[in-house]
Amino acid sequence: MTVLFVEKLLFVESQSVNPQDAIIIRLLMEGVGVHELVYLTKDSLDITNRMLTLKDAYDIERKIPVTRKCVELFQSAVEQTKYILQNGYNQTRQNSVNLRDSRFLIKVSVQDYIANESMITELDSVILRVIYMRLKRLAEFFSIPELTHFATGKPDLQTKVYA
Repeated sequence: MTVLFVEKLLFVESQSVNPQDAIIIRLLMEGVGVHELVYLTKDSLDITNRMLTLKDAYDIERKIPVTRKCVELFQSAVEQTKYILQNGYNQTRQNSVNLRDSRFLIKVSVQDYIANESMITELDSVILRVIYMRLKRLAEFFSIPELTHFATGKPDLQTKVYA
């Protein structure tokens, strides 16, 4: 990650009105893979030790230390019950949607679930699609097209962000 790109990510994180969006950006910056995001649950974070337990689809586990900022965003994302659309800037349409209560960190709305129900049968696939769609919307909203592609590759673990 270049310094300029990191600055853009930090800007998007700080300007995101949805903790759900901010935690996606933060975790990707701290070296979490997008497929690992899918399986994060409310219990994945040891708040006291700031240690995040990651699992993949095969239940393979790894632990990583996270920043205080990540802990704060994680807790806010867990508590979020409404997702604000268009980062709060579109007053002509519905402003927010309810998020389904879930054991997973990344929550989906009923609309997200129904929209994907016919083509996706597993909740993890719905969550993955929601992550990509949220990144795409953030990329469009903040005019940072490279954000869309950020999640498609494995983050460069040499340059994890600890800001």
